[in-house]
Amino acid sequence: MHIALQSGRFDCPDRLFFDLAGCWRSCLTSTSDVKELTPEFFTCPEIFTNTNNFPLGETQDNKQISNVKLPPWAKGSPHEFIRIHRLALESEYVSRHLHHWIDLIFGYKQRGPASSAAHNVFHYYSYEGSVDLDKITDDIERKAIEGHIQNFGQTPSQLITKLPHPERSAKEKQPIAPFESLHAGDLKVHTPAKQFGGPKSSCGAILSLHAIGDSVFVLHSDFTLCSYKLNATRNNALPVQIKADKCRMLENSSALTRTVDNEEQSNEQGSNLIVNSDSFALTMGGNYRAADHGADSSLLLLSCDAFENVVKVHSIETLQLQRSVSGGHRGRINCIKVSEDGALMVTGGDDATCRVWVVEHDALATAITDGYVSSLGLDDDEITCSHVLFGHVSPVTCVAICSKLDVVISGSKDGSICIHNIRSGKFVRSLHVDAVTKEVKDSCARSNGITPQKLVIHMDGSFVAYFSDGSLMVITINGQCICKADVGEKINAMLICHESEALITGGELGSVRVRTLYDLSVQCTLNIKKYGPITTLALTSDPNFLCVGSSNGFLSVVFRNTK
Repeated sequence: MHIALQSGRFDCPDRLFFDLAGCWRSCLTSTSDVKELTPEFFTCPEIFTNTNNFPLGETQDNKQISNVKLPPWAKGSPHEFIRIHRLALESEYVSRHLHHWIDLIFGYKQRGPASSAAHNVFHYYSYEGSVDLDKITDDIERKAIEGHIQNFGQTPSQLITKLPHPERSAKEKQPIAPFESLHAGDLKVHTPAKQFGGPKSSCGAILSLHAIGDSVFVLHSDFTLCSYKLNATRNNALPVQIKADKCRMLENSSALTRTVDNEEQSNEQGSNLIVNSDSFALTMGGNYRAADHGADSSLLLLSCDAFENVVKVHSIETLQLQRSVSGGHRGRINCIKVSEDGALMVTGGDDATCRVWVVEHDALATAITDGYVSSLGLDDDEITCSHVLFGHVSPVTCVAICSKLDVVISGSKDGSICIHNIRSGKFVRSLHVDAVTKEVKDSCARSNGITPQKLVIHMDGSFVAYFSDGSLMVITINGQCICKADVGEKINAMLICHESEALITGGELGSVRVRTLYDLSVQCTLNIKKYGPITTLALTSDPNFLCVGSSNGFLSVVFRNTK
């Protein structure tokens, strides 16, 4: 676009956008500089980087133009600039003064004496109705005016002509997010005495935790599913009550408990069981049909059976096996994840492929399923395979899915991380982390890779990867490493608390660690090692509690100390 505007070449270097401070000064002093902040200034750090190394030239004072110079507080990082800039935009101060901006852009200060007094005057071509293009008979003049409007922008329609826009209503005092701005003693752990699991129980270790509303479903290693009710209280010392509800065995779960006959597989897993928290997922069955037709929704427990190469669907209410659908993989299914809206599921297998499934949503399945998968016949009344995702050359070890970002991220044994679109099923890119340098490289560099074992996606377009050498990395979907850290233990579970911009991990040392997402520094550590290694984690939505599952079968709940 810039080249087209400047007749086939870049503009003069001095007039390019290369210094944020210089651009700010120009907007304050020049009557012809009327730049505005586009949404990319709060979402897209790549706009500040000359990724393609275009020859942009030198300024008159011999400054080479390439990446945009950022303010000192950004510390030279476009990602840090975007993060802090977005925090500023969403701050309480901006919200309280938003009505002044509305007055300038849409309100009574857009035109007339109030506009002049506020120094809010622009070229008259930009105002709605100021030029009637249909009455201009000279083609050259008309094209010139149209070009000016297209390239220099238009002022929005004036919606409020006389009175100022009212100020926002007073904001109700909101409770502090559970893992935000933590200090020593801010978090407490409660392990209820009365629960189904524990060392004296035959249930075994907790394999998986799932939180829906005020209910927490706990799946133990003997495939007993226990449910608990969490009720918030006004007791500052213990703001949550945990009530044991039901304890029943999954129907037809015997196939899942078989031991591994292959000695090599046993050595890789370090256990006779080859199922873990990544083998199970919970979703709201029929949620879309319920919204459209008033039908009752049901909770579905999805699991991947490593021995039978199938995806099993159990009803949470009855624990009966409702479906056992061929997984489509040629070999073992290693992991399964459900999207945040519950409509999509992804599985990863030993055949180096991932499969995207639609859960009880016929319209979505019809819309996104490609022809190749339709010919395979991998559909069912409840779940339908819509895409087969290629790109790996070794068994898939972990997967993550985010329907809002339309991405599936998967990691494989050889160290590669692949990114695909969900709805199109198209391959986007492949990344590889070097075991020695810890640098993120493209798919061409496959030597000395470290295996990704856990993946979680953040809504800002980044994801966190935990690797077999004990390292954590925050990487953007575009392949840029934001930060990295060595955790010093094997991590068995990790999740992101989006409200607090925090990463929560639990592992073999029996500690829950809360880290900041932008630099992975540890904010808080909770020692729960008396219950054994931590096996799985889950966040409840309202109120926000962290549920922790341990290897001795105990369920613990982490909450914020309000004293």
